[in-house]
Amino acid sequence: MLNKTSQENIEIEGDNNKVIAGDDHSTTNIIKSSNSKLASLFEKLKEKFENEDKITETSDNLKRYTNRRDTIGLEQKLKDADKSYLYVEFAWCKQEFHKKLLLYQNYEPAQEIFAFILAIVLEKSRNVINPMIREQKPESEILGKISSEITNPIMSLIESEGCNDIMGLSSTEIEGMFHYLTGNCHINWKL
Repeated sequence: MLNKTSQENIEIEGDNNKVIAGDDHSTTNIIKSSNSKLASLFEKLKEKFENEDKITETSDNLKRYTNRRDTIGLEQKLKDADKSYLYVEFAWCKQEFHKKLLLYQNYEPAQEIFAFILAIVLEKSRNVINPMIREQKPESEILGKISSEITNPIMSLIESEGCNDIMGLSSTEIEGMFHYLTGNCHINWKL
């Protein structure tokens, strides 16, 4: 015979909480949290941001993506690839990411989040986009792959891991990371 347990007037705060009644009619809160690297970085950022815990140095992990490798910028790379007409849109996306980077640059967890995501963008560029550029695939295919292989999966990763994204990263800023890396000479449009 099953015993019925009342769970009336129970107050629970937070995400993904459950209440399980015990045999002695006590209750236990079980808090389910994501232990993923990205989710934990977003949690650390939230804590640092709320406490105004700023730093003045840029992490080596982020420096590897923010330091320019040579002097050819986004505009020239698009000209060299006969794609100057894409510059206005790409520059806008790049600028949207750069504004977010500047806003959160003094928070160590934010630097690690940016480095983590930029590493994914660069890896996908090397292994998916560069071969398409080399094979002279149509521009529509390349832009579609940037969306389907870089922007959308990263947005899904942030959402699926339950990240408390206090930065409010959007697909525009994720795509902007691709163009930011192009401007800093990590990515080329002509190989």
